[in-house]
Amino acid sequence: MLLQPIVNLVEILSRKGVHHAIISPGSRNAPLTIALVRHPVIETWSISDERSAAFIALGMAQNLSKPVAICCTSGSAAYNYAPAVAEAFFQEVPLIILTADRPKEWIHQHDGQTIYQTDIFGKHVKQSFEIGADYSHPDAIWHIERTVNHAVNLANTFPKGPVHINIPLREPFYPLENEVVVSDGSVRVIERVETSNVLSNEVWANLLASIEQYDKVLIAGGQNEFDPDLTNILEKLQDEFNFPVVGDSISNLKFNVISNQDVFLQQDAENLAPELLITFGKSFISKSFKTFLRKNKAIEHWHLSLDNHLIDTFQSLTKILPVQPLYFFSKLLEEIDFSQFKNGDDEERSSDYLDAWKRNSFKANNYLEHFFLENFHQHQLNEFYAIKKLLDALPANSQLHLANSMSVRYANYIGTDPTKKIEIFANRGTSGIDGCVSTAVGAALTTTKRVYLLIGDLAFFYDRNALWNRYMPDNLNIILMNNHGGGIFRIIDGPSKQAELDDYFETVQSYTAEKTASEANLEYFNAKTVEEFHQLSIAFLQPNGKSKIFEIETDSKYNTEIFKKFKAGFAL
Repeated sequence: MLLQPIVNLVEILSRKGVHHAIISPGSRNAPLTIALVRHPVIETWSISDERSAAFIALGMAQNLSKPVAICCTSGSAAYNYAPAVAEAFFQEVPLIILTADRPKEWIHQHDGQTIYQTDIFGKHVKQSFEIGADYSHPDAIWHIERTVNHAVNLANTFPKGPVHINIPLREPFYPLENEVVVSDGSVRVIERVETSNVLSNEVWANLLASIEQYDKVLIAGGQNEFDPDLTNILEKLQDEFNFPVVGDSISNLKFNVISNQDVFLQQDAENLAPELLITFGKSFISKSFKTFLRKNKAIEHWHLSLDNHLIDTFQSLTKILPVQPLYFFSKLLEEIDFSQFKNGDDEERSSDYLDAWKRNSFKANNYLEHFFLENFHQHQLNEFYAIKKLLDALPANSQLHLANSMSVRYANYIGTDPTKKIEIFANRGTSGIDGCVSTAVGAALTTTKRVYLLIGDLAFFYDRNALWNRYMPDNLNIILMNNHGGGIFRIIDGPSKQAELDDYFETVQSYTAEKTASEANLEYFNAKTVEEFHQLSIAFLQPNGKSKIFEIETDSKYNTEIFKKFKAGFAL
């Protein structure tokens, strides 16, 4: 077969654990499409919109913790992958990007679907590769095999991330009728053996000595996958050694972690400033938390990361520890001397610092509950109330995807019950509104859990092509908060005071999701009043083997009034 090397390329992907592929239709990528679809192990989906396709793959890879391949034709198709590729890069999610291309001599020759595709994703991939268009020499075959092995190994190496393989292809693109498309069995798989980074005894001795000299040690978790072992270790460190553990909703720390810092850190709270700050994970949602730690800089800040980039979010970084969080905190719990740390020579060492964080957290929780009790006897529905009611009612062991803008912020204020072990996802690598629906669709296609998406109207309509496919799962539940515009711009001080607010910031619109739901064959609910909301919530939350959209229409100005009242009402 003329294109046997392409078939073998796909065979290598499969043998290296790439068993899921999202294909966008085209002619130039036909050899890749046929090789992927006819492979007995690789599961494939056809998604026409490349931007949506890449985000669906992102949602799959998040869930699977394995690389997912995306494949498109030549030309502008590849550019449509860019938003999801950037998100995957900053979230450290492995994607294998396969872009078909014209041979080099045809670039910039007024031929169809031809652009400069080499290194098209710039710094937002771990590496770009390109194979040759001719396979006549054995060295060309060797180069293809070596390249594919290298790319997948790199995608899976911490920090994980997307890699790009650009593949120039000549005609003919299609096998002959009845021609068998299978690997010839000659492929070579090159395995990269992973090792675990550990710290030397000398380094540990120095770290422990540093920890034991500080009374105020704060652990903070950024965006992270749910890890029950890590959760258990951190809970012990908080309970036994009085280390406060702070985490946003997307840190996925499922214990009595301090997670409502957005509420109480709006006030001056210098007594909560750490002397030693230990961080792990990626981005933090809470602007109040970031501002607080930048203003009240720790004497020492250690960040646990295998990333080669120096990330100094709080402008206080003093050490980078290139180890996994589970290893570090497990070893810390094992090595730290309980009696010396709790008592030792320092008679003042106590639980005061943890108690101060817990008091503020307890007060913030009480304030949140009382605020809802006191303010929501009115008959006008608002999104803060609706979101709290629905988040409180989510079933255990489900997944929650948070769209960007106000959805992720509301959820961070409200939180979820940690005992329910609800995994929380959000595209906080770039924090864009594009791709939020697609990411949730990808997740739902790769889990039997119930998947919930909390999303605003602009983010929903921006990405409704996610529902334009033949594979709609039956476990996707979309909570659509429709305030008919970008309500966040009424809350932010700058745009809310401008004459252009309605037309150029909030971008007021009158759409609803009813027709979209009908076209995608999703069950549809719509609530405009408190009474309708209560009645329909029960039906929406009841599983019935069909995906759903619950659209909750509210008034943007009233939402802003309620939210600003909430933020202004808390006092330490």
